[in-house]
Amino acid sequence: MRQSRRRNRNHLVSGLIGAAGVGLLVSAIFLGAKVSALNGQMERMSAENASLMEVSREADGMRAEMESSLEAERLAAARASSEAETSEPETTQPPETEPPKWETLDGVAAGTVVTSRELDMDHLEKYFQAYEIKTEGAVYGRINGKSYRDNPDVALSDLRYLKVLHYNFNHELQVGEIIVNKGLADEVLEIFREFYDAEYEIQSMHLVDNYWTGDGESSDSASIDKNNTSCFNYRPVTGGGKLSNHAYGFAIDINPQQNPYVSYRDGKARWSHENANDYIDRSTGLPHVITHEDLAFKVFSAHGFSWGGDWNNPKDYQHFEKKLY
Repeated sequence: MRQSRRRNRNHLVSGLIGAAGVGLLVSAIFLGAKVSALNGQMERMSAENASLMEVSREADGMRAEMESSLEAERLAAARASSEAETSEPETTQPPETEPPKWETLDGVAAGTVVTSRELDMDHLEKYFQAYEIKTEGAVYGRINGKSYRDNPDVALSDLRYLKVLHYNFNHELQVGEIIVNKGLADEVLEIFREFYDAEYEIQSMHLVDNYWTGDGESSDSASIDKNNTSCFNYRPVTGGGKLSNHAYGFAIDINPQQNPYVSYRDGKARWSHENANDYIDRSTGLPHVITHEDLAFKVFSAHGFSWGGDWNNPKDYQHFEKKLY
């Protein structure tokens, strides 16, 4: 009995050992398969990593090339800028947007509106000039047979053609022209320069010949209708008789619309130009009306001119004169 139990125990142990061996074998086989699979995954990952590293190296190369190209362009631009700063300018002409400064008013028509950009503001005397009137010149061609005719009283050489700058009624700078006696030329230039400096407004300054109608008196009337400031006109005084001081270039009429010629009869004012209707009453304070407080009166008086507004009858409020003979 005792031997039989020992044999049974031995058989049980052998069975257990056999079963355990089979289990270990199965586990070993399964573990080997897992290891093989892991080795395959690791090989694939290694290959993928190698591919990624190759792509990264290519990207690094392209980035380096781009940075090198940009640096070369930056250096080239810097050299070009440096050369431009140190090189001499190709031209000394002003920019196209900056108009050239006028040397004089020669060839610039009276009535032309100008700007300070066109003028040499440091040498304005260039724009206040007197010129001889020559028989071969353009000015003589304009006045011959009109405001000037051969006569025994005033020679062409006794006159001077003036170009000036003045402010018009829009307060724009404008070119003006006037013919005066040569003995007054310098003073008249000074007077109009003072007007310019004070920005005194004169509507227009043209030769009376621009309004020529056939004779001196009617042409003077046409000039007044346009409120034109003028001087020389070989004609008699208004109403006939002796020569006017305008015939010698001794008298200047300023803004005649606002400063009319007014005569009085039986205490009533009479005037010829309807555009002067609002200016017969000299106390209105309207612009451009000449009174003793006006700059025109003060400047002309300072230069020894007398004013027609101080006459008893008629009153010629536009008129300033200075007789030399």
